[in-house]
Amino acid sequence: MNAPLPDARVGREKQNYDAQGARQVAVAIPINKETKQVLIITSSKYANVWVLPKGGWENDETQEEAAKRETYEEAGVLGDITGFIGNYMDYTFNGRPKSYFWVYELDVKQELPTWPEMRVRERRWCNFDEAMKALEFKPFMQQALLKSSIAPTPPS
Repeated sequence: MNAPLPDARVGREKQNYDAQGARQVAVAIPINKETKQVLIITSSKYANVWVLPKGGWENDETQEEAAKRETYEEAGVLGDITGFIGNYMDYTFNGRPKSYFWVYELDVKQELPTWPEMRVRERRWCNFDEAMKALEFKPFMQQALLKSSIAPTPPS
């Protein structure tokens, strides 16, 4: 029997920040290994902007656990972390560090019919090229996708 799914976390009181005040954020690239597709979701802040599931890494979990939790909360899928993609930095308009992203690939095992943020987000499976176009407003997410297992291999 499956364990009950947790409630979505809210608030930022448990979130990690580095010495310069940059918020530590876990990101997942949810992959269907059989179809070579990636799951993207709509931004909760900006209309018509697609993103990868992401959110604050909290002080009672690992980065991997945070990536899995955020993917459940925002995209309604469960899976296993299969690899670390890399770190990326985001800066404020005046050049101060804003967010430090820890990006992981997640092999999707289950797509749930309901999830915590289903009323505020859409989700969509895409091939690599479709995802690259959809993520055009998030260049670091495009860079991370280029390092994923579904990225085309360059000709030799």
